[in-house]
Amino acid sequence: MIPAVGHRNLLLMVCVFSMLVAPLLAGGRDGTLVDEVVAAVGVYPILESDLTLARLVHLTPEQEGTPEEERSRILQARVRLEVQYRDLEASGVLYRLEIDRDAVVEDLERRAGGRQELEAALRSHGLTMEDVSELAYRIAAVNAYVRQRLRPRVRVQPDELHKAYEETLALEISSRGGTPPPLDEVRDQLHRILVERKLNHEIARWIQEAGRRQEVTILVP
Repeated sequence: MIPAVGHRNLLLMVCVFSMLVAPLLAGGRDGTLVDEVVAAVGVYPILESDLTLARLVHLTPEQEGTPEEERSRILQARVRLEVQYRDLEASGVLYRLEIDRDAVVEDLERRAGGRQELEAALRSHGLTMEDVSELAYRIAAVNAYVRQRLRPRVRVQPDELHKAYEETLALEISSRGGTPPPLDEVRDQLHRILVERKLNHEIARWIQEAGRRQEVTILVP
């Protein structure tokens, strides 16, 4: 039995080489454009249909702005995701992670308004749930790396906790004429805040380092 192949993988198998010579990946019999390479991470292209899929499942939070600004945000987010995913793949870490693709698929369906609504939107753009599954795997892999590898590295020392309490929380409350709560009452909450702050720093550093290891090309801004 031939396994199901998503729109993206089918196009890549047939004509990935064309991203180096032309933006067209596939054309209809009448010469109309079916899909287009908009960027590449190494030798792996990102298609216009990838951006459409990202928009349908709300990969990025909705913000006010022009359609061009929205497209730019989606493109940046999709390129960043591909950089992270390909970095995990190249390092071999990808194959040592516990990846929960199904949970991400469910989350993407919820963001899109439900399974039926998503399937209808996909059909109208020539996409399938297999394409959603491929995107979900990338997201799940990145989430797994953050949760299983980066988060355990984060440590908050007692002196950092005291410094954050004295220089941030207590100082801000005192400046407004209030009385700061004892450190013991806010210790757990403050610890969680510092952990998330440090984790975000680790993620940003990983993205920066991964970006240096991958060649990123933007073909269609």
